[in-house]
Amino acid sequence: MFNINFESSSIDPNKEYIEMINDFGLNQEEAIVYLSLLKRGKRGEIVGRIKNELEIGRTTIYGIMERLLKNGWIYSEEISKSPKRVKYVAIPPYKNLNTIIKKKEDELIKLKNESLFIGDKLDIIYQGSRNLTIDTIHIGGYKYIKPLVELGWKIKTEVVEHEDTPEVLVLDYELKGKKGFPKDCGLIITIHKDNIENNKELIEETLNIFKKKSEYEIRNHKIPGFEDLKFEDVFYKNYFIINIFIKLKFKKKWWLVGNEAVIPIKNRLFLIHGNKENFQILFDTIQNLENFRHLV
Repeated sequence: MFNINFESSSIDPNKEYIEMINDFGLNQEEAIVYLSLLKRGKRGEIVGRIKNELEIGRTTIYGIMERLLKNGWIYSEEISKSPKRVKYVAIPPYKNLNTIIKKKEDELIKLKNESLFIGDKLDIIYQGSRNLTIDTIHIGGYKYIKPLVELGWKIKTEVVEHEDTPEVLVLDYELKGKKGFPKDCGLIITIHKDNIENNKELIEETLNIFKKKSEYEIRNHKIPGFEDLKFEDVFYKNYFIINIFIKLKFKKKWWLVGNEAVIPIKNRLFLIHGNKENFQILFDTIQNLENFRHLV
């Protein structure tokens, strides 16, 4: 909370306070006007007196007041109807700053969610277009993708990320399966330093992030007639599987467009998604203990 007492100091602190307020989104003139109202506390002030004090033009001062009103820094009160007179009152700083911080936090969460999808696409551009085959992909993904390629699947993209903690390697593949619609599907492998099979918190967090990424991608994919989206959690073979449904304007029922899941095996998490048929192939491949688990 600001504690301003201009009369108690021989040094004008305006500059310091204006710089503080600038950090919260106000420009120079807006900060000056807000400070002037702040000094008046709950009694507020009319535009004419503020204009004369600060030597700012009437048109400019009204524009500033409108912006401060719109952004929640001040409020207005009618003090007479004839002639009509309005006074402006500064909103207590601690209330306003907390609101701004909360808004910034919400924006940051939204930005993080969007980066889950956008970041992957930009990584693909950064790593350049390559003629991906089973023989050119990262060795860490070779043994997992090879059985799928042998079934006729195509490797569309590969993103390889090295992390310090908690993962040491992330392999992200966009694939094209042979069955169902749409044929696009994917496999993400995160390789951790330690065994994470029983780390429920990490598994749940990863599943939630995976779900948010899917929601962002579907809602921004511009599907013709798209109306709504919903997820349904089901328990299958000791794992939580997510059914993904969309509703189209020209269909009355929800349409099951695909599934996704997070499968932990030793120090690896396998994130898989795809339509019903291709998802099942991915799931069964990973669950094949004789031909797959011994490779982990």
